[in-house]
Amino acid sequence: MPQLSTTDANDVFWEDLLSHIGGRLLVPVVGPDMTLVKVGTTEERLGTLIGRRLADRYRLPPGSTTMGDAVAAFLHERGRDEIERLYRVINDIIAEVDPVPGDALRNLAAIDNVPLFVSTTPDRLLATAVNDVRFHGRPGVREVSFSPNQSTSEQSRNSEPAESTDTVVLNLFGQTSSTPQYAIHEEDRLEWLHSLLSDAASLPDWLDYPLKHHPLLFLGCEIPDWLGRFLLRMSSNSRLSLERNQQFFFVGKSISPTLSNFFATYCRRTMVQQLDMEPSEFVVELRARWERRTASRARPPLDQTDRSRGVGSTSSPSSPPTIFISYMREDADAARRLYDAIDGLGGDVWLDERQISPGDEWEKEVLARIHGTVRLFVPVISRNTEAEDEGYVFREWLEAADRSRSIPRRRFIVPVVIDDDYEGDARRYQQIPEEFSRLHFGRAPGGDPDAELLDVLTAEIRAMRRTNAA
Repeated sequence: MPQLSTTDANDVFWEDLLSHIGGRLLVPVVGPDMTLVKVGTTEERLGTLIGRRLADRYRLPPGSTTMGDAVAAFLHERGRDEIERLYRVINDIIAEVDPVPGDALRNLAAIDNVPLFVSTTPDRLLATAVNDVRFHGRPGVREVSFSPNQSTSEQSRNSEPAESTDTVVLNLFGQTSSTPQYAIHEEDRLEWLHSLLSDAASLPDWLDYPLKHHPLLFLGCEIPDWLGRFLLRMSSNSRLSLERNQQFFFVGKSISPTLSNFFATYCRRTMVQQLDMEPSEFVVELRARWERRTASRARPPLDQTDRSRGVGSTSSPSSPPTIFISYMREDADAARRLYDAIDGLGGDVWLDERQISPGDEWEKEVLARIHGTVRLFVPVISRNTEAEDEGYVFREWLEAADRSRSIPRRRFIVPVVIDDDYEGDARRYQQIPEEFSRLHFGRAPGGDPDAELLDVLTAEIRAMRRTNAA
């Protein structure tokens, strides 16, 4: 198999990331190399600062340069009898330092099309950075902390699904406290990961799903060989050598050569992509690329006709598309005209012109978009869809029909017939899911919506704007 050059591979890396961010699918997993804090006029890793203070306090031998090193040295010197005290001591150190997030976390937080972050360190720096950048210092982030021995009340709070507009930070290895509710060394992390696989303590489904299906970006994580292999296998629903859908991106120099070789040997090239770049420099570049991309796609000013309808776009250019047009390839021209009509109303609409077959690289992205971020699903129905007995479009329709069962109080699916000779009898279309047949069909001959359908779409777009502004 021909290999991509380094330059081409890097280009693909960036293109894939930006596409996933555009779909609100990318989940950054943030490690200690990203937790830079402001110390005077410079920045320092919080783990290094904690390690130095522990070394000074307990007169640990040289080499205790990080929190993990210092804890390991403490265990070697004093054994496990006094280890529980360290949880309180580390918590006190962080409270005393009162760290301010550095530029790395702020640049990551500024990429506002990322709804879910995972922190592998027990501090609150990531959540603080997102609150500062996105919510002007207000506590707008929903923080979720996982621990093997969580209380029933905390498990109950975590089980409440996030809203589509929420920003969530998951502290995968717990959050600092005066008791052992967070991980401070490798054996702790092993226990946390074991608990995630048990029935006694696990992540709620609304968090488990994106971690197992959405692309993950590992930024500045300390990933020993065993941990990297375990994390990938735990997040995959099949053997790594067979996995076709989920993608993993690794940035930083902390990946061991043996782990990198494992990826190259046993994982599909498109499944695991690596970029040897300093994480803080990487997020500067990622933010710049994302802002250039959103600026180039900014919507032009609405004309007077749009304003007279009272439907203006109040969302930022980086907001995720909320209206999804699902169509068969043979109906592409009509789907484009329908797209232009909805776009002219101010709708944030997405039309995927890639030819997708089941099992393709993009299949999971499309299905996850329908399952989680789309507010209005518009299936294009025609004599072409009726003539086919299989096709990817039907998979999209079934996914939307399945989701519609959990949305009882608002419109989610707006079926649109594009056939010129359609006279209102939906029974002629037998290929549609049963859920569609109970709905009123809109008409858009050749892709041009009639007045009734325009009124329906206008009302739905207005409702979305009101929800976003609330």
